[in-house]
Amino acid sequence: MKTRTFTILLAVTVLVMAMAGAGSAARPVPPSNETANLYVEISATSIGSLTSHTDLTFTQGNGNLDDNPPLGPGEGEATIGYYEDTYATSGSIEYNKNIYVDTGSQTQPSNNLETERSIDYTNEGDGDGVGRMYSTEAVMIDEAATASTEESGCCPWGTDSTDILPATNVRVITGSEVDLKEGSVDSESSARTVSDDVDEGVSVEYSVDVDGSGQTDNDTAVGTATVYVDAVIQEGAGNETNKTTDMSYEESVTVDGLVEIAMRTGYSS
Repeated sequence: MKTRTFTILLAVTVLVMAMAGAGSAARPVPPSNETANLYVEISATSIGSLTSHTDLTFTQGNGNLDDNPPLGPGEGEATIGYYEDTYATSGSIEYNKNIYVDTGSQTQPSNNLETERSIDYTNEGDGDGVGRMYSTEAVMIDEAATASTEESGCCPWGTDSTDILPATNVRVITGSEVDLKEGSVDSESSARTVSDDVDEGVSVEYSVDVDGSGQTDNDTAVGTATVYVDAVIQEGAGNETNKTTDMSYEESVTVDGLVEIAMRTGYSS
């Protein structure tokens, strides 16, 4: 009887860009008069188990968030979300994660959200060889705005021009999920939705690399890994409610066995 070993190698790159004239695509929301910074840096190791949970939401509007919906004329709001769960049992785990949030005005290449994460796990660390490590992570941006000019509407957009700012509706979510006996996961994400300058645009980026464990020196991870991106982009023209652009994109890739998978994805307007 012959035993066959399968190694799956996959790299995925997805870049979605909405680039046109000033004010013609999803635009950043101006910051509040008072802004905030938040950072969290975590480093943990364990021979046994580890549990980690992060749930972050940041919404910025140029009107009153408490009375939405509906949005008034010229009103918009943008949300950044980040979510991560990691559960590791009966093994050796090295876990590092950094999160940086700045609610102030951002210009490229700065961002309102930046994250870094590194995980290395093997179920041989405690000697029983029966453990698993499950981890899921996602980052998203969601923006909706009604049409506006600087001469009309309820809310300023941080520009002195009289250009028409069309209606926009954008939602992009991307992430990964792994269930491993051993392996490593390295990921980074960023998002920008707030700026004094509407020409800065909004953006979200995510990259992830699932590979072998540095603790065992194996070339591949063992288990299942999924990467995905889901985007809906709708844009208007002029200061009416007509929709002139409608685009959606969905991608999901799953590998199982002895695996390596990497994805880089991003959206910018």
